[in-house]
Amino acid sequence: MSYQDLLETISPDKPIFDIKYGILSAPVRHCFMVGTIWKLKQRRPAPAALSILEIGSWLGASALSFAQGLAEHNGARGTITCVDAWTAFFDEEKNSDAVHKNMQAMLSSDIAYDIFLHNINTIPKTITCQHLKGQSGALLPMLRAGQFDVIFIDADHTYAPVKRDILNAIPLLKDGGIICGDDLNLQLSECDRGLAKKSGDKDFIKDPRTGRKFHPGVTLAVDEVFGKVAAFGGFWAVQKAGKAWKIPSYKGMPVIYPRHLPQSALEDARNHLKDIVIK
Repeated sequence: MSYQDLLETISPDKPIFDIKYGILSAPVRHCFMVGTIWKLKQRRPAPAALSILEIGSWLGASALSFAQGLAEHNGARGTITCVDAWTAFFDEEKNSDAVHKNMQAMLSSDIAYDIFLHNINTIPKTITCQHLKGQSGALLPMLRAGQFDVIFIDADHTYAPVKRDILNAIPLLKDGGIICGDDLNLQLSECDRGLAKKSGDKDFIKDPRTGRKFHPGVTLAVDEVFGKVAAFGGFWAVQKAGKAWKIPSYKGMPVIYPRHLPQSALEDARNHLKDIVIK
């Protein structure tokens, strides 16, 4: 029996996320992934079908959240393209904690990739979900310009890869489309600027100004390209307006909790949302 067959036997027709490290980011951010589809459908005229690109997929939780957004707000029509290498990439000397060690093991053994394949097979068949297995730096320049309504960035969080992914993504976005991403815990105006600028190669550090942990690479890259962006619990977004960028408003967004999140993650999302002002 193959590992894919085993997953189907264990969880037929249902995604697998209720495992350790199944959901890596703050679960509340998935509500804003769903909400991004709602936001785009407020445009007049709104596109009939939406095309989504995600850079960094892990086990497919974000892909399923965007798929639910398409189901809730766009008649379950659209395309999701997932780009990920699904290979171990952490510097083990700098990332020796249990989370990174377990992620490395799941990537090295193809367990993460196999679970991803199982999970995206649960997306409604009216939604096309495809994936490109390889490094984003090599794959993104090969994609056709101006084809995506949403581009979600959640790959390597250190400065150089994040900025490269952003710059490679910009030509791929339609006018009026949204570039968004994960793990913007603090914007540059909110943290110790000097520490952030000298720590771009670090993944996750504590900011002495706020006492909160953040990803300095994400903070720096987003600020350098866009300046201030919309940010909700670590999810960030900007909208293309011709040659400029504007901060999209999510005010009035219906809060929809992705059904594939485990119960503990749903509870975390509900509690976290109480502290977020949606504007």
